[in-house]
Amino acid sequence: MIELEKKPLIEFTAPVVEVREETPTTKTLVFDISGIDFDFYPGQYVMLQVPYPPTGEELRRAYSIASSPLQKDRLELTVKRKEGGKASVILTTQVREGDRFFIKGPYGKFFWTEGMSDRLVLIGAGSGVVPLMSILRYIRDKGLEKVKATLLVSYKSHEEIIYRKELEELSRLPNIKVRITLTREQPPEWKGLRGRIDREKILREVEDLNSSLYYLCGPPKFVDDMKGILLNLGVDRNQIKTERYD
Repeated sequence: MIELEKKPLIEFTAPVVEVREETPTTKTLVFDISGIDFDFYPGQYVMLQVPYPPTGEELRRAYSIASSPLQKDRLELTVKRKEGGKASVILTTQVREGDRFFIKGPYGKFFWTEGMSDRLVLIGAGSGVVPLMSILRYIRDKGLEKVKATLLVSYKSHEEIIYRKELEELSRLPNIKVRITLTREQPPEWKGLRGRIDREKILREVEDLNSSLYYLCGPPKFVDDMKGILLNLGVDRNQIKTERYD
């Protein structure tokens, strides 16, 4: 494993320049960071300070970075609205272009960059796809054609597929394989996978089972289940990286 330098931790304030709807419950906030020397590894996260008017609190929440570190003038955070949540409700229903937020980062050891492995398997559920998307965008934008990546991701329904159009585009690249499974509702015309990600799906979709580096991201039980399956299949635990979302 290569020795990587730690990216400098910085704090800054940045304006929202675009609010993009990904699904009925998920939005991507695009921040203008031109002029700010912010660098990170694909898969890392930032702490976002979110004003909460009902109580006057300043909430601090961790959000994975969705954009590639090669996109120097923009920082993208994708937020899924959580039922009964505070920050996620504000960010997905009330934020407008021009709003400014305090950001600090990057944080986290759940990341990938060149030299770590040229065989990747990214397994996610719901908004767990966000840091995995940062990795895929980096591979695409830097033209890392020798890196082979497989994304296996589950969503509850077709309308809840985050980054649907871009995932379709990524799947056309010769070195990126995208497999989406829907666990609850599938439209009649759905040609993708159905049901939860399980041992059979992993065996069928993953080509280099024991020579790949694995990234698992999603709810705690999902991540634990996926890790258990991989260990049971003989994957070295040192080849498995995990990130759990609440």
